[in-house]
Amino acid sequence: MASSDTLHWKRNLVLMWLSQLLILSGFAAVMPFIPLFLKDQLGIVAEGERGIYMSMFYFFGVLGYAVFCPIWGSLADRFGVRPMLLRGTFVTAFIFPLMGYVTSAWMLIALRFLSAACAGTTAAAQTLIVKNTPEDKQGFALGTLSTAIWGGTMLGNVIGGIVVHYYGYKFTFIACGIMYFIAGIFVLFAKDDFKPEKSTASPYVEKIRHYRRSSLPAFTVGVWLMFVLFIFLGFVRYFEIPYMAMMVEIIDGPANAAYWTGIISAFVAVGALLSGVVTGYLADKVRPSLLIVPSLLISAATLVLQACSHNLWVFGGSRTLMYFAAGGLIPVFQKILSGATPKRKRGAVFGWASTAQNVGVMLSTVFAGWVIFAFGTRGVFYTTAILTIVFLPVALWIVHRTMLQPFYIAHANKKPCGH
Repeated sequence: MASSDTLHWKRNLVLMWLSQLLILSGFAAVMPFIPLFLKDQLGIVAEGERGIYMSMFYFFGVLGYAVFCPIWGSLADRFGVRPMLLRGTFVTAFIFPLMGYVTSAWMLIALRFLSAACAGTTAAAQTLIVKNTPEDKQGFALGTLSTAIWGGTMLGNVIGGIVVHYYGYKFTFIACGIMYFIAGIFVLFAKDDFKPEKSTASPYVEKIRHYRRSSLPAFTVGVWLMFVLFIFLGFVRYFEIPYMAMMVEIIDGPANAAYWTGIISAFVAVGALLSGVVTGYLADKVRPSLLIVPSLLISAATLVLQACSHNLWVFGGSRTLMYFAAGGLIPVFQKILSGATPKRKRGAVFGWASTAQNVGVMLSTVFAGWVIFAFGTRGVFYTTAILTIVFLPVALWIVHRTMLQPFYIAHANKKPCGH
């Protein structure tokens, strides 16, 4: 007979899996279609103007997440992860339906900032799983949870495309809110063994301790180099993503743009999922350069194909191939980052690496908005291809220098000898 502890973490895993499937489905059901919403519902027809608003939409989304995520993390340490999950799901369930009723782009951007500020549910769900799962089962639990994230993204892309095509944007935003709300109900039944730490120190001493914990720690040179790489990665990787629906519209016309955007996005998610599996397997067996070089070269080539494409099959196929080629590069870089980091600091380092990537994303949204205004949507895809080629030697140099750092070499040499 299963023990109560076993049932406890397994029940949490099932509930978090269902909640994340719904959250990611809801999110993916609306986000790819924002450029079409700006045109069809808000009357912003000019390509350059829409590009600027899309840049602001993504910029303030990332900004809201980056500013408030550390705050929610601090509150989770004080009050537990479950309340943060409930806040994120139920508040966002109210915000997303409001987006369907906005009358200006700036109202939409403001609501996106609020929804992002209340986000962080995926990180919170992962934290809840890790904190309440036996150590020898955590890898299995996190791997299982990741299938809900990818599955939800694929499902949401298809659902969003079909719902927008047949029922309109308002119903899609409402459906997103409903999915978030149901996800929150699942969270209600999760159990968090949270026990607040009691301290006998004075409030003044506690403030000093909190400052020391939250300030930027002293990292190795390799870690700092990898932070620079993650800024470049965020800048290049997200440069053209907000404008995919606009490209579909240019190629095939506005009538079925939402439908085909959803279908292509789903295939792209499948490509990225397969890439993560294949690249993750190869990362333990070959030199990083053997993965980085072909991945980025194929990405650049397929971006050129997308930029000059006049056929949806060519566009969708090349985009799926791009994500299959390079979608799994992040685990490769994370593995190198892990090797450059003392074990006790890995949590903090990975958090700062995520922040570095978000800095790159924010910079890319600003620059991409200027490019689309000056050169159009196709120009954004051509520019991303050029940036990918520029990123290749930068990534190789940073990885090479990181792997030459004394700490990395010492860490690598600790692997057990044998076969």
